Amino acid sequence: MTTIGFAPLDLATRAPFGISRWAHKAFADFVVTMTDENGVTGFGEGAPNARYDESRDDDAVALEELSTALAAVEGVAAVEAFCVAQPGFPALRAALSAAAWDLAGKQAGEPVWQLLGLERASVRTSLTIPIADPEIMLAQARAAEGFGVLKVKLGFEGDLDVATLLARELPDKRFRYDANEGWDKEHAAKALEVLGRLGAELVEQPLPAADRDGQAWLLDRSPVQLFGDEALLDLEHLDEVVDLYDGFVVKLAKAGGIAAAAALMTACQERAARVLLGCMIESSLGIAAGLHVAGLADYVDLDGFLLLEADPFSGIATDGDLLTAPDAPGLGVALAVAP
Repeated sequence: MTTIGFAPLDLATRAPFGISRWAHKAFADFVVTMTDENGVTGFGEGAPNARYDESRDDDAVALEELSTALAAVEGVAAVEAFCVAQPGFPALRAALSAAAWDLAGKQAGEPVWQLLGLERASVRTSLTIPIADPEIMLAQARAAEGFGVLKVKLGFEGDLDVATLLARELPDKRFRYDANEGWDKEHAAKALEVLGRLGAELVEQPLPAADRDGQAWLLDRSPVQLFGDEALLDLEHLDEVVDLYDGFVVKLAKAGGIAAAAALMTACQERAARVLLGCMIESSLGIAAGLHVAGLADYVDLDGFLLLEADPFSGIATDGDLLTAPDAPGLGVALAVAP
């Protein structure tokens, strides 16, 4: 029998993290634990997002309802199958998946990437510049030493002026942009012309996810790669939107776990769609779960832990923008401060 645990994980970013819909500094994540009969414990982080109708309180209630059934589930494959069978709660499923893989790796004495049959990932991440006053955004971009790619949040009045300012002041940087559903199609078309001239690498979710007709119209006119984020949560809905974007943002907290995210990345690429592996605001525990499958992605944006005031977990090797997956057993991270 496996013992299931749940603990809140309160995270805070060094500066307010603003996107087109909101700005927050505090994030209510949580940790799920799975402990076997020998006292070996696997850890997994959940980063619920209200955009996907999920909160920490809701996940705590859901886990309590599932805990009896989960206690009888043995092995990582069985846990993944159990998660697939549950509707909703993608961040909770991601935490359960990560805890199961962490436990399995510790039991086997192998890192998760090795259990998955993958190479040890060593990838370069972008660093996010959240919405703030233009002077603050410029200061944050200038302070991003060691990062070759910056992802700038747009979707506010004057956003193109800020994008132009950053590109002019930092010609050695490459830029990605994320509107988080903050544009209508007419503004998006004009914005993409400007961002194309600035050399944009890609733009995430320019229109509301529900505006599929507008997105089809925009894709035909865009000089920049367009990636769907809010438009795609999981593999089940890929074929509904695959022709509307050049690529997709895959996040474990949206897809529902390590196996689900890996399967979605593979399916995207089989359909000639590129993949950006992204994250929520998460500690090293949540980021490590994604990092073990990061070698499957075309682009990587796993900077959530780099934006925190304090990270309660440690274990990810960083060198500027270069992240290397741990080679310790399981996810390879350790608790530094009690959550």
